[in-house]
Amino acid sequence: MFHFRTRGTFAYLQSDALDRFGFLSHAFCTRLGGTSPAPFSSLNVSVRLGDRPENVRRNREIISETFDFPDERLILAHQVHGDDLLILTEKDSIAPGTVPACDGFITDRPGWVLCVKTADCVPVLIADGKRKVVCAVHAGWRGTALGIAEKAVGIFRERFSADPRDLWAAIGPAIGACCYEVDGKVRSEFADSGRFGSFFIPSDKKDRWMLDLTAANRIQLEEAGIPSGQVTSADLCTSCRRDAFFSHRREGAVTGRQLNFILIREG
Repeated sequence: MFHFRTRGTFAYLQSDALDRFGFLSHAFCTRLGGTSPAPFSSLNVSVRLGDRPENVRRNREIISETFDFPDERLILAHQVHGDDLLILTEKDSIAPGTVPACDGFITDRPGWVLCVKTADCVPVLIADGKRKVVCAVHAGWRGTALGIAEKAVGIFRERFSADPRDLWAAIGPAIGACCYEVDGKVRSEFADSGRFGSFFIPSDKKDRWMLDLTAANRIQLEEAGIPSGQVTSADLCTSCRRDAFFSHRREGAVTGRQLNFILIREG
């Protein structure tokens, strides 16, 4: 189950699957409660599409203040719609102010806020309750076709000696099959990578399909070994829910991005 929560005008979602762990904090933020004007209204966290940097900086501060962590602990990526995940341990550090090109992070270090930005793509947050390791994944259609969610589980196993049966995953709001129509090129890239299944639904248009990205990532996580009861999804379409979320497909190229994060608490 997922629940909307509010603090003043700031609204976000949290997952019961991850709330069970007292050592972490997480949230799937909405577009509500920030300072940016239209078309970025209002809690936009990206400077790339024309919002003023001071607005974005204040929006990030609102999130940091709400969850009581320093703004400089936000670990953000230049998301490239691939399958690269950056591992952060005591031996693998990231310089302050660095924005690496990747589509997710995994760490066992307390205090680092692992972030992914979305406006239709799938945010996936994963936690190992036994080893206290967390991960944030940005899965667009290309990353999904490349198997980024499955790759994340593989890193838990190989780098942190995790058992997938100890992992819990929460899939946040993303564009739904109701709104995400794709062409043959997208379908063929999934087929070429061997990732093709029931998450492609025939459209009423020739050579078009409706793609269920949430289902595709759920299948990857389960096939990687996470028990089906430990993979939960918000099942909220960002394109349908204009009141709560930014959507690139609905609003066009100039729109905001919402933040999704997970961190291990210090102390």
